[in-house]
Amino acid sequence: MGFSPPSTSRRGMPKKGGKKQTPAAEVKEEEDVKGKVKVEEPAEVKPEIKDEAGGVPSAGVGVKREREGDTEVKQEEAKRAAVNLDEDDVDDFAEAEEEEFNVGGRRKAAQRFCPYLDSINRHVLDFDFEKVCSVTNSHLNVYACLVCGRYFQGRARGSAAYFHSLENHHMVFMKLETGRVYCIPDNYEVTDSSLADIKHNLNPTFAQEEVANFDLKVKYSRGIDGTEYIPGTVGLNNLKDTAYINVIVQALTCVADFRDFFILEENYSHFKSPLVQRFGELVRKMWNPTAFKGQVSPHELFQAISVESNRKYKSDIHSDPAEFMVWFLNSLHRGLGGTTANGSSVIHHVFQGRVKAESKKLTVKKAAAQADEEEEWDAEEKPFLHLTLDLPATPLYADSLEKNIIPQVPLLNILHKFDGVTEHIARNRVSRYQLLKLPRYIIFHIKRFSKNTQFEMEKNPTIVSFPIKKLDLREFVLLSDELKDQVTQYDLVANVCHEGLVTKASYTNEVHDRGTIVKEGVFRAQVLNKSQDQWYQIDDLHIQEILPQVVSISEAYVQIYERSDITQTRNQTKAGAAGAEAKKD
Repeated sequence: MGFSPPSTSRRGMPKKGGKKQTPAAEVKEEEDVKGKVKVEEPAEVKPEIKDEAGGVPSAGVGVKREREGDTEVKQEEAKRAAVNLDEDDVDDFAEAEEEEFNVGGRRKAAQRFCPYLDSINRHVLDFDFEKVCSVTNSHLNVYACLVCGRYFQGRARGSAAYFHSLENHHMVFMKLETGRVYCIPDNYEVTDSSLADIKHNLNPTFAQEEVANFDLKVKYSRGIDGTEYIPGTVGLNNLKDTAYINVIVQALTCVADFRDFFILEENYSHFKSPLVQRFGELVRKMWNPTAFKGQVSPHELFQAISVESNRKYKSDIHSDPAEFMVWFLNSLHRGLGGTTANGSSVIHHVFQGRVKAESKKLTVKKAAAQADEEEEWDAEEKPFLHLTLDLPATPLYADSLEKNIIPQVPLLNILHKFDGVTEHIARNRVSRYQLLKLPRYIIFHIKRFSKNTQFEMEKNPTIVSFPIKKLDLREFVLLSDELKDQVTQYDLVANVCHEGLVTKASYTNEVHDRGTIVKEGVFRAQVLNKSQDQWYQIDDLHIQEILPQVVSISEAYVQIYERSDITQTRNQTKAGAAGAEAKKD
C-alpha cells in the first residue's frame, strides 16, 4: 500500500498547504511506513507514591529508580549484543558451550553431516609448524584449512579464514587450539567420526595400556604416502643447523621412564612452561602410530628453546649437543616445578645420582706443585645428571706408510676419574671423586672438543671402546651399608657420535682446503629399538639399521646407559607376553 508521509518542518507543524496532524497520528503513520522503527510513546503518568512517613519521595529516590531503569535497558542491550557476537568472540569466551552463534544471531547446533568433507586433503596437513595466521601473522584464534593446509585467523565474517573460504571455495576448517571442526562460511560445527584421525594427528593422546606396550610389541605403521615407519624411530627435520637438538631428542626418548612421562599429557598439562608443553607434544607425535608421515618437524620445540634460552640456541649457529643437553634437562626440571630436593621432578628421578667430591688446596714448592699431605681433604656430596669423562692427549702415530693411527682407550680406563683415588688438578686445587649412588639411567659425556692455544676448536679422535651390555661400575662406587645392594651393571640404549672433522668456529661445519670441501663433520644418533632389540642410526631424516659392532667402534660423544635390572624386567615381561600370544594361537 503506497503512502507518502507529509513533509513537515517540525512535529505537528506542516509546511504551507499541509494539514496539521496530532502527535498520535504522526506516530501511527511512521509505524505504517517504518514498522521496524521504534518511536517513543508519551511517558506514562504514574501515581504518586508516598514514603513510609506519608510524604512524597525525595529526588534521590527518583534518580535511583532512573538508574535502575537504565541498568535494565543496558542489560537488555547486552543480551541482544551477545546474540550478534562474532564467532571468534564466542569461541574465546564460551568455548565450553555446546551451541554456537552464527553471524545472523541464530543458534546453529553442531551436525554430523557436511557436504564438503570430501574436499579434505590429508596429504597437505602438517601440524608440526608454528600455529600462526598466514595473513595476519597472529597466533590468536588460528584455524587450519583442511583443504590446502594453510593457517588463518578467526572464522567470523570479515576474518582471514572467512575470505579464504569464499575466494577458494575451501569450506572445512579446524580450530588448532581445541581441534573442533567447522564449516565456513555456513558456520556450523562438524562432528563426523571420519575426522578423528585428523584430530589425533593434531594432538596425539595415548592410554596407559598403549604406553606400557611400547617396548614389548613390535609395531609397524604406514603413512598416507605409503611409507613405512616404526613409531618412536622416526626422523626429525633439520631446521638449518639444528642437528645438535635432533640427536639429543632422539637419545632422550630412548629412556623409557622419561619418554612415558611426556607421552601421557595429564602428567604435565597443569604446568605452564612452553618448553615442557612443546617437548611433550613432540614426543607424542614421534610415537604416534597413525601419523600421516614418517617424520616430525621440531619447529615448535625449537621456538620454545630459542625463547627459553634467550636466543642462545639459534637455527643458524652450531652448538655443542652435550652443552645443550645439560641446559635442556635443567630447563625441563625448572619447568616441571623441580627444586633442589631429590626426586622433585621426573628429571631427577630418572637421571640424578650422587658423587663424593674431595679437594684440598694445592701448594707450590721448589720442585713442583703438589698437595700438602698433612692437610685434610674437604669432602662433600654433590648430585649429578651426567658424568664428564676426559680423554687422554691426542698423539697420532704415523706408520711406515705415513698414515695416521688413531689411538684407542677402553671406557673403564677413563672412568677411573671416579675411583676415589685418581687425583685431578684444576684451579690451584687437587680433587678426587667417587660415586655414591647410581641413577636409573646414567649419562656419560666423553669430552672430545677443546680449544688450543690459538683458541681454535680441536677434536680428539680417540676411539673409546665400550661394552654394549653389562657395563659394571662396581669398582667406582663407594658401597655404603644403605646402598650396598644397588645394581651397578648397565646396558647401552643410546649413543651420540661425531663423524668427520671440525672447524675452528663450530662442531659440524664444512672443512675447506684451498676452497675445496674436504669433509663435513656430523652428529648422528644411534638408538636401540627395545621391542625389536635392533640398533638404528638416525641422521636427521635418514634412518638405517646397524649392527651393535658398528656402535661400539663409533666416535662416541654422549652415551645413555640403562640399569640392567630395568632391562631384565622388560625382557621378562616381553617373554611372558610372547608366550601368552603363542598359547592363544
